[in-house]
Amino acid sequence: MSVGDFYDELAQDYHLVYHDWYAAIERQGAALDRLIRNRLASARDVLDCSCGIGTQSLGLASLGYRVKGTDISERSLERARTEAVRLGLEISFARCDFRDLGPVEGTFDVVMSCDNAIPHLLTEDDVARVFRAMRSKLRPGGLLIITVRDYDKALVERPATTTPQINPGPPRQVLVRLHDWDALDSPMYTIHLLVLTEGPTGWKVNHYSTRYRAIGREALKVAAEHAGFTQVRWNEGNDVGFHQPVLTALREVNKPRNDP
Repeated sequence: MSVGDFYDELAQDYHLVYHDWYAAIERQGAALDRLIRNRLASARDVLDCSCGIGTQSLGLASLGYRVKGTDISERSLERARTEAVRLGLEISFARCDFRDLGPVEGTFDVVMSCDNAIPHLLTEDDVARVFRAMRSKLRPGGLLIITVRDYDKALVERPATTTPQINPGPPRQVLVRLHDWDALDSPMYTIHLLVLTEGPTGWKVNHYSTRYRAIGREALKVAAEHAGFTQVRWNEGNDVGFHQPVLTALREVNKPRNDP
């Protein structure tokens, strides 16, 4: 199953990853806003190039940013459009693979990819492509924001699961996450999301599965620098009010590059 297919299937249930998705939209929007203002106070235009169902796009748009969201999953985009209408927000959404952002018109003050999207890329070449693509959509001096799981910790602990997420409903739903690591020395693993939904005659289970490659902080920092970013920094999630570690970097102002 492709990554796009995985998120097409998961779109209806993705909000269950959070205890309260609408609260997460507000909380993450506020955290990203603080981060942006600290690094690039004048920023207005944001490209969320792996927007999914819109968690971060919706949060920033509600704070007055001009946001464009792109994603590989059309069903996720449909969900994001519906949620934007529900919240009274104007956001442009379009389908695009973040390894090639050429079809996206214009450039932006901020380009971001949140919620562990980059570790779906299973090769170093694809990671390099993404960083070059994101850089190509940033104005000189623009800000890059990446959030991923704490893989420096996960590669040591190799967790098999996480705490189940319970949504009281109705209907009552439980999300269980399982991690099947390929081997003790491998960064590759398969994630299984089991969504249990209570009904009048019992429980129904939906199963969603995809592959990840655990990428440590230093590897992502090096990839950003090789793509031409400067002032690459890691921010602890607790320090910035986000649920994952956050990488920030700037596109240099004066140094020209030949982008692919």
